[in-house]
Amino acid sequence: MKKLIGIEIVFCLLCFIINWYQNYIISYFNIFTLIILKLALYISMVTLLIFYFKNFKNNIKKYLKIISLILILVSFFLLHYDFKLIKTKIELSLYEKERSIIIEKVKNNEFSYYYDKNIKLPIYKYVSSDGEIYVYQNDDNQVISFWIFRGVLSGSTELIYTSTDEKLIYENKSRNLITKIIKLKEHWYYIETDY
Repeated sequence: MKKLIGIEIVFCLLCFIINWYQNYIISYFNIFTLIILKLALYISMVTLLIFYFKNFKNNIKKYLKIISLILILVSFFLLHYDFKLIKTKIELSLYEKERSIIIEKVKNNEFSYYYDKNIKLPIYKYVSSDGEIYVYQNDDNQVISFWIFRGVLSGSTELIYTSTDEKLIYENKSRNLITKIIKLKEHWYYIETDY
């Protein structure tokens, strides 16, 4: 049973890592890679549950059985929990200095647009999931989007800087496309869209 618990701990970590980095898996590989990885985890989870219930009647200490079942349930939770908001909050603090430099450079028109209002970042590419930002507005006010997840046919997640408030975001984005907006701190908003 102790070996099973060790395997379950590794399995919990795998579930967390794959779910935490699922946006990168989709961006750098494709959705099918993520589907295959999650399918493999589901099959493994079912195998662990079958093994757990087969050994349930054996003479194993009760606390080990409870720990084992808790680890399986935690794995299931880690495989399904949406970590985007938590990741965004962490990255907001982690990359605050770099994003401030980028915003200042956008204000001063030091970057060139390569398509519509998209800018490929020559520096600090890691502050936006695909190394690009989208400038909705850059005049007296600024609305600049850093991608957390850039969906193609599914929703997108953005970290948006606005020089004023939430109202300026709605003036630049179609209101019916925004499914969730959360103020993270002054000038910074977490946005989920339906495109």
